[in-house]
Amino acid sequence: MTAPLLQVRDLNLRFATDEGLVTAVESASFELEAGEILGLVGESGSGKSVTAKALMHLNAKNARYGEQGCITLNLGSGPVDVLSLRRERDMRVVRGGAISMIFQEPMASFAPAITIGQQMIEQLLIHTKTTRKQARALAIEMLARVGIADADKRIDQYAFQLSGGMRQRAMIAMALSTSPKLLIADEPTTALDVTIQAQVIDLMKDLVSEFGMAILFITHDLGVIAQTADKVAVMYLGRIVETGPVRAVLKNPLHPYTQGLLNALPRLDAFDEPLTPVPGDIPSPLERPAGCVFHTRCELAQNGRCDTEVPQVVAASDAHAAACHVVADALEARV
Repeated sequence: MTAPLLQVRDLNLRFATDEGLVTAVESASFELEAGEILGLVGESGSGKSVTAKALMHLNAKNARYGEQGCITLNLGSGPVDVLSLRRERDMRVVRGGAISMIFQEPMASFAPAITIGQQMIEQLLIHTKTTRKQARALAIEMLARVGIADADKRIDQYAFQLSGGMRQRAMIAMALSTSPKLLIADEPTTALDVTIQAQVIDLMKDLVSEFGMAILFITHDLGVIAQTADKVAVMYLGRIVETGPVRAVLKNPLHPYTQGLLNALPRLDAFDEPLTPVPGDIPSPLERPAGCVFHTRCELAQNGRCDTEVPQVVAASDAHAAACHVVADALEARV
C-alpha cells in the first residue's frame, strides 16, 4: 500500500514569548494523498497558518516543536522527515521544491522593486537545473497557463502594475513553476471579488487534475471548501476537532463547533432571519481552556467533564471523526 504524500502526526507547536510558552497547535494529525485537496478551516487564531508554515519550516525562530510530533513527506526518492531538517540547503526540498505556498496577499509576497519575471526566474535557477533563458521561457509559459494574457509582456511588469486577480494568478504561476508535489494555499481568495474568486478556484481544481499535485487549502469560508475540497479538517484553538469527506462533514457535522460555523452562514432562502454566530469569542492562547478547548463557547458543554477532560477522537464512519464528549456519548448510545 502506497504511503500518503503527507503525513502529520501529533504536531505540537509552541512559541517562546516573554509570557512563557504559548501553545499554537496541539496534537494535530492529518494525511494528504497525491491529487487530493484538503480544506483546513476555522476562525482566525485557530492555528491554520502556523500549521501550514510548519510543513515548510517557515515559522519564526521562537517556534518550539514537540518531540513526539512528526511531519513526513513521502517523495519518489524516499520519505523526508521535515522537522529534522536544520540546514538551509536541506530545507530547499520543502521550500519551493516539493512544496510551494500561495500566500493570502500576494502584494506582500512579491518584492515591489523587482519584476514578476525576475522573481520567478530566480526561484527556478535555485530549485531546478535550467539556464536563465530556459527559466524565462518556463515562467512565461506558466503565466500563460494560469490565464494571464500577454504573458511575454506581463513578465517584465512589477506586482503593483497588476490587478488583484492577476497578482494572485502570478503567485499561483510562481508556486507551480517548480512542479511541486504539494501546494499550500493560505486563504488565496480572501482578497478577491467573487467573480475572480470563482476563476481562481476553478483554476486550482484544473491544476490538480493536470499536475496530480495535492493541495492544502486554508480558509475560513466553508462555501469555498464545499466547491473545492475532497476532505476537510476543522481546527479550533490549535486542535483539529473534526475531519472527514467534505460532503459528509457539511451535511452531517458532528462537532458543535462545526455545527456553529455552518449555522453562521447566511441562507438564500431566509433573508429575514438573523445570522446565528458562534457564541462568545475565541480565547487568547495565553488563557487556553483546560479540557475541551471549545467548552467555553459550547452550549452542550458538561460541567466537570468538558472543562477538565480532553476528548478523544471518535469515528462515526471509516473517514468521518470528531473529538467531542457529546459525540462520543451519542455514538456509544447507538451501539
